[in-house]
Parts: sequence; C-alpha cells; structure tokens
Amino acid sequence: MYYFSIDCTKNVLHHRFMITPKQKLVLEFLQKFIHENGYAPSYQEIANAFGFSSRSTAQKYVERLRESGFLDSETNAKRSVSVKQSGIHLPLLGRVAAGRPIEYHIHQEFVEVPSSFIQVDADHFCLIVDGDSMINEGILSGDYAVVRKQDHASDGSIVVASISGESTLKKMIRKRNKIELHAANPKYAPLVVLPEADFRIEGVLTGVLRNLHSTR
Repeated sequence: MYYFSIDCTKNVLHHRFMITPKQKLVLEFLQKFIHENGYAPSYQEIANAFGFSSRSTAQKYVERLRESGFLDSETNAKRSVSVKQSGIHLPLLGRVAAGRPIEYHIHQEFVEVPSSFIQVDADHFCLIVDGDSMINEGILSGDYAVVRKQDHASDGSIVVASISGESTLKKMIRKRNKIELHAANPKYAPLVVLPEADFRIEGVLTGVLRNLHSTR
C-alpha cells in the first residue's frame, strides 16, 4: 500500500502541500521502478520516461517530492532517491462525514502516517473521510484524516467535531455567541452550533493521506 499525502501542519494549516497530477505520476513511476529493479532510477531515466527535455527537469520533480516528505535523497549518489516507507502507526477509529454528521466507532486497525504529521507531545488518530463537502480543501471521500486529539481549536481550523454524539469534519468559524462548521463545497450550508447544543471538538486536522490504489 502506498500513499501520497497533503501535509496540513505546514504554514499553520492554511496552506497545504498538494501533490500535482504530474508529481503523482512521477512518484508512482519511482515506486514501480524501485519495486521492479531494487534501486531507484537515475534522473536521466526519469527524464526519458516522461519525455522531459533535460535531467534538471526530472531533478526538480524529485526535489519537490523530497521537500514534501515523500522521498529520501542523497545528493552525491548516482541512484539518488528512495521512496519513504517508514512512519508512525495511528489507530483508525472509523469514518467521519465530510457532508452531514455520522457516528464513528472504534476499530482494531492502524494506519501508517508520516512523522511530519505528528506533534510529539500529543495523541493522534485517523478517520476515513466519507463525503464530498471538503473537496475544495483537497480532502476527498476515502481519504484518511490524521487528527491531533484536543478539545479546543483556533478560528478557521479544520476540526473533527461532535454534535449530539455524531462527528463531522469541517472548518470551524466562531461568530459572536455561536459556532459555525463550514464545508468547502458550495452545495453544503454551514452547520450552526447554538450555545445549548451538545457540541465538542474531538481534534484538529494535521494531514490527509490518500491511498492511490484504494478500493474503499
């Protein structure tokens, strides 16, 4: 199983690294090449595979993937890149709605998460995103949401919030005496949380993982 990811911890959650379609193709090529050959392709082999005019273009793609945390590289090595496989295993607690609230349950499953998504002194967990209301934030149905467990969040944060015992993934906006949970899809209206509502914050989104070959 291999993931490409969006790291939501960079730039205070407001500017996430999103892998481009071409970067995804390069990443998949690297994974397949390494799996089949036992070593990484050279920059020239990458350039040849994608019709790049020069090795420097291939090098730029590799550098971007390395900066985003998907690759390890050694600048002086001929075969200079390797796909990162190590990470931290977090419990998968179930599904969370990116549409209307749905309940989630504890499951005995774990998801491997890049260490860059994790704050060392905090607890984290994963949920599978269900629905399309956060698509304009790059969060799709079937993605794995990586969540830092906490009961508070700053205005504008993307949170997992519980409403009457059911959980949803939304951007939290504070307005005077109420809280609104905003989707990132214009077809969904905000969820208005009144003061008397049974509401709590379960955690703050720190990253999203996408399984390129998921059948979920």
